Order: sequence, then C-alpha cells, then structure tokens
Amino acid sequence: LSAICVWKYDRQHPNQAIEGAVFQIKYLSGNTSGTGGTVIGTYRTSANGSFTVTGLPKGAYIIEELSSDGSHVIDTPPQTVYLSGEEQEVVQVYFGNSAKGSLLVKKVSASDGAPLSDVEFFVTTADGAVVGNANGKFVTDRAGTFLVEGIEPNTTLIVKESRAKSGYLLDDTPQTVQIKAGQTVTLEFRNKPLGNLIIHKLSSADKKTPLSEVEFLITDSSGAYVGPNKGIYKTDEYGRIVLSDLKPGTVITAKETATVDGFVLDGTPKSIEIKEGEAQTLTFYNAPIGGLELIKVSEADKAQHIKGVTI
Repeated sequence: LSAICVWKYDRQHPNQAIEGAVFQIKYLSGNTSGTGGTVIGTYRTSANGSFTVTGLPKGAYIIEELSSDGSHVIDTPPQTVYLSGEEQEVVQVYFGNSAKGSLLVKKVSASDGAPLSDVEFFVTTADGAVVGNANGKFVTDRAGTFLVEGIEPNTTLIVKESRAKSGYLLDDTPQTVQIKAGQTVTLEFRNKPLGNLIIHKLSSADKKTPLSEVEFLITDSSGAYVGPNKGIYKTDEYGRIVLSDLKPGTVITAKETATVDGFVLDGTPKSIEIKEGEAQTLTFYNAPIGGLELIKVSEADKAQHIKGVTI
C-alpha cells in the first residue's frame, strides 16, 4: 500500500523543522474530492518536523493542521493529495508556517539616553483588545525594556505610556507598530527629565539669614495655581520653598503675599522658565523694619538725658 509523508518547516527559515505540530488526515474514497471524509488519524511532527502514515489505499486524502508548536501560526490551508494505488507510492506534503513575532519596548531618558525602569505601559491591538496576561499592562525592567512575545504576524499593536518614572515627564503619545513574522520589532520612548525650582527667602541686612514662614503665591504663565492649596506655599526653617517635577518650558511666577514680623513685604513678583532636568532658583530679600530713637538732653550737659518731655 501507499504512504503520505508530511513535512513541517519554518517559512522564514526553510531549513528549520518544526516539532510538535498536530495534523489530522481524512480519507475520501475513490477519486472524490471535498471537505468531508473519514478521519483516519491524528499525528504529531517529530524532531525532524515530519511524520509518515503508511498502509494507505487508493483515494484522496485531506491533510489539515490542527495546532502548531506555539511559536508559529497556522497559515497554510488544508491540502488534498491523491494516491493512485501503485505499489509503495509515497507522496510528500509540505506545510510552511510563519513564526510569531515579538515587540521590544525601550524607555530612555531624553537627556542622556539612560534606561528608565518602573515605567508603565498599556498595550492593545488595533481593535482595542488588550495584550498579555495583565489587562495590557507592562512595566519596564532595570534595563528600561519589556518584551511582548508570541504575537501573530501582521498584528498591529498600539503602545501608550500610562505612568512615568518619578522625576520624568509622561509621554502619553501612543506609538503604533505592525509585527513581522519571526522578527522582534523595537519601539523607543524618550522621557524628558522634569525640572525643579528652589525659592530662597533671606534678610537683606546680611543676605544670608533665612526667613521662615514667609508666604508665597505660585502660578504658571496662564495664571493657574501650581500645586495644592491654591498655589500658596510657606518657606521652611531654611527659608526655602522647593517645587519638584515641574514640566520643562513652564514659566513659573512667585509673589510674596505675607512676610514675618520685623520685615518689610517684598510684593514684586519674579518669574523663571523651567529647564529640562535642572534645579533653578529664585531669591527674594526682605528688609528689616527700621526705627527712630529721639533723645532729649540738657544743652549745658549733653550727657544728661531729660525724661518726661512731650514731643
């Protein structure tokens, strides 16, 4: 009787056999063709990517792949072969499968290219289906990367940053990529370091004595309050107000709204544009409140002070 030998290979690397693919063979008696038939068996490819079915009578056979090895997709339709019944006829059938692809996402600092860990991303397909086992959530590792494996070729993925690393500006512009068979496609996201602002409040008498509990109103160029409490901040024991994680390019305006006893309020506002990854400073000086002392003395003896005189 005759035989059918089925070979399974990687479409992108034809010399690479695929082990563990499962096939089903149906028999159509005589010269009949179609999609029906009687199942004569289910078979799995060996280490060399093949299996052979012997003892087959004359007739038509449908060979259909049921499952691949997990890293390839089923992209070859069922094949029909005909055995003529001649002695020891062997028909060779070949199934090529495309390997699944991968996506590598890299997250780096825009200032120096350093990898950024603990950045959270949301990954979906073009139709909105979430990817992976965590509802589409992926987090970068110490190398600033994460890998999405086992994606079917030609799948379009949408990747969006959902949470930035502390001290960096969120880049919420999504990127779209199409996965290619057997390849790892790379996307790179760059985050700008946020800026900081330190406000110093000092006495103008010596320009080094810090003044605590001085109140400031902090706004941006649009007039919107910066931070909580409607933009109101007070200097600490070192005469400082520290504002962190400010968006680069933002113009910050600080205006003193209340000072401490013994000093003159400086109500002139100062503005500064925040620079990427830099700590900038604004310094305000308060003049101590002055006094006037009147002394009444004897004209004959100026060392003699006269008390009780109304002026």
